[in-house]
Amino acid sequence: MDLSKLRSFIVVAEELNFRKSAEILGMSQPPLTRLISSFEEELSTKLFERSTRHVKLTGAGVHLLKEGREIIAKAEKIEKEVRSIGKLKAGGLSIGFSTTTFMASLPQIINEFQDRFPRIKLQLQQETRNRIIKGLKSAQFDICFLEGEVSDPRLEKHPVHDEVLGVLVPKKHPLAKREEIEFKELKEETVILHPKKDSGSFYDTISQLFKQSGIKPKVYIKNERESCPILVATGKGVSLTILGAQNFAPADTKFVPIKQLYLPVSVFYVPENQNPSLRTFLSFVSESSFIKNKHAECLMDVMRL
Repeated sequence: MDLSKLRSFIVVAEELNFRKSAEILGMSQPPLTRLISSFEEELSTKLFERSTRHVKLTGAGVHLLKEGREIIAKAEKIEKEVRSIGKLKAGGLSIGFSTTTFMASLPQIINEFQDRFPRIKLQLQQETRNRIIKGLKSAQFDICFLEGEVSDPRLEKHPVHDEVLGVLVPKKHPLAKREEIEFKELKEETVILHPKKDSGSFYDTISQLFKQSGIKPKVYIKNERESCPILVATGKGVSLTILGAQNFAPADTKFVPIKQLYLPVSVFYVPENQNPSLRTFLSFVSESSFIKNKHAECLMDVMRL
């Protein structure tokens, strides 16, 4: 659809007067009449009912006016953003991230972004989930990478990647011999978890998942000086984590996927943030997003069943 013709149509549809519309568009009436006729031919439908005294919209014309306004507004917004990105010579972006998202796709995304936009300086800070969300809302961070959901209406998100959820176990553990396991097979295990004050709703999600599975495992709550992979390697228990964790885990541990379960990773931001580097980063993330695993169940969706 030709946007210039759509813009001309909107003017005529709003004025319902070809002479007046031609003046607004800075052209004479005959070319405008031919333009609208050509537009109707392209769409194979009449947009106006015309007589010697009146011009009115057809049903198709009413629909196109409504949708056309939104199309033009979106096109103008995109054009403005593209021009802004094109003029961006330098900038800065503060990014908060959790340990889990670092083990997922964060390093790859950051490296690719820096290759494409070397003049945008990134400040990266690893924090607990609650501190990240607080920092985002207080403008300490422009954007943050988090796993799962954040139930705050002031924040918007863009999905980045779906990470396979699994369990990290010692290599000598019986489950280490398996290619994948059912969640209920953890019923006899000691599960290592972060404190609720650090993991917020994710702690509740995991607890609810255990409850729905009809199991009540022993739980080891790690302190801030302890590392989950090290605790697993030293026999303190097993740790629920993502596939990317195996790249950072000790050699004497093994990641075993949990059947048909994944954890979504997204970027969260405050939509009112006017930092031009933020729009650039969001566009890049959107372009670079991984293909979702459509054959598995999202951990957060399971909680809503």
